[in-house]
Parts: sequence; structure tokens; C-alpha cells
Amino acid sequence: MQHTNTVRPRPWWALPVRNLPISYAFYTELLGFGTTTTPLPDHLAEVTDFDDDPLLLIGPEAGDVTTYLNSPHTIMKPRSTLGFFCQDLDTQMARWSMRGLKEVEEATAPLGDRALLIQDPDGNTLRFTTPRQWTPEEIAALYAQGPTRLQQALADITEQELDKKRTDGEWSIRQLVHHIVDGDDLWIHAIKAALARSGSQYRHDWYTPDNACAEMLDYAGRTIEPALLLFQAHHEHILQLVQHLPDALSRFLLFAWPDQEPHPLNVQQILYNQAVHVALHCEDILLLRSSNQ
Repeated sequence: MQHTNTVRPRPWWALPVRNLPISYAFYTELLGFGTTTTPLPDHLAEVTDFDDDPLLLIGPEAGDVTTYLNSPHTIMKPRSTLGFFCQDLDTQMARWSMRGLKEVEEATAPLGDRALLIQDPDGNTLRFTTPRQWTPEEIAALYAQGPTRLQQALADITEQELDKKRTDGEWSIRQLVHHIVDGDDLWIHAIKAALARSGSQYRHDWYTPDNACAEMLDYAGRTIEPALLLFQAHHEHILQLVQHLPDALSRFLLFAWPDQEPHPLNVQQILYNQAVHVALHCEDILLLRSSNQ
């Protein structure tokens, strides 16, 4: 997406880094990300990915960066996985090789797509995939797999293991489960609004992607069984609706985050986004369970 003759949007995502010059050089000189002319203090830098979406790099002495980010926004935790798109993986691999970036790992993304993985200087995993065209039937099937994916990721888990996390400040498996279910619940209502009145406006004014509600709703202290039952019931309910109603997947909302202009978002896109969301966090759960922490 090109931004011409308009004010560039502030970043939705920010990434804390240990050494700003090193990270900035990595993202621009090795990865080939773009730069911007956004005026920023010395401890901040802005880069743009291959879709021209901005990412804010936060140096260790930056302090409060809220005014330089969109509302809402997300500040990534250490050792996160960040997903990016590129037009062709093989072409991109060749470009990286010419730039001197050699440590690129072939992998499979959670929904089965081919992916390339790169570690940045702070140990974050950067996952690059090429957008794939899914059929409506495939997207409904991916969404339907959500409860099974989560059940498999949690198979034979103990109460003690549910509270496992990599480091202090990161989410436990228990918190990830509540996040998955609450994310699904959040968008269930958007789907039903689109199905009931296609073209209507819809907002999530109470929720922000920084997951502040996780503390207010005590993700860390609640049992997961009621959440899992809700997750299963929601999927069965929504799948019945989209299979029963004509043109269900093409019905849409004019959706807006707080302080943003509304944009069209159809049911098919919401189902796909939720399928991806579940798959990514089930992968996180499996990695946590296999770690020695």
C-alpha cells in the first residue's frame, strides 16, 4: 500500500530492542525494509515492511512511546514471533543472500503454508510467508479446526503445566488459552452483526490489542474449562450460521478501531483471521510445553 500525499499512519506495532543502531541496520540493510522521514527522538526509529506498514523500534532508553504509536497499538514482548508477507519467497531469499543475510530457515506456517524464518539481533523470530488464495470452503474448514487444534495442544496437560511460561513478564499457557477464547468471543459478535445487517458499522471500543483486559479479567488466575466449552460452542454456532445463510461469507461490516476510520471487513476475512490466530497461539502452547523452562 503506497502512502502518497497523505500523512503516514503511526505504527500499530512496536518492538523493543537492546541496541537501536544495530537493529535498525539489520532491518533496513539486511532485510531490506524501508525507512521513513517521520521525526522521532534519538531512542526511536521507524522502518516499513514489504507492505509499507510501519514498525517502531524502541531503544532501551526511550521511555514512554505512546504518542508515537497508533491508538490502539501493541508493544511486542521479548522473543516474539512477528509475521510478514512478501510477494515471492524464492525471490526474497535471493535478495537476502545478495545482501549478506545467510541464516534463513525453511519452515511451515501454522496453517500449512511455506514460510521463511529469520532471527533478529534480539532473538525475535521473523516469519515471512506469501499470501495464498483460499477458497471459501477451505476458510470455513480452517475455522472449524480451531477447537480441535486447541484440544490437541492441551492434550493431557496438568494444572502445574498450565502456568508454565518462558520468562517473567510473558504469558503462561493458561493466559494464552483465555486470550484465544476471548479473541474468538470478541469477533463472534462482529460476525453476527455482519450476518444480521450486512454493511452496518461496528466497533470494539472496550478492547485494545495491547491486551490490557487480560489483567482485568484475570487470565492468570482462572480455570480454563468454561472457556474451552465456550470456544467449542461458539464455533459450532457460527459454522451453522454461515452454512445455513446464503452468501454468508460475503456479508460485511464497516469496522473501525477507536479513533480510526471504518473500513469494510467481511465474514470470510474474520473467519480466516481467527483461524490464523488460533493456529499461531496453539503453536506457542506446543513450544512452551516442549521447552525445559
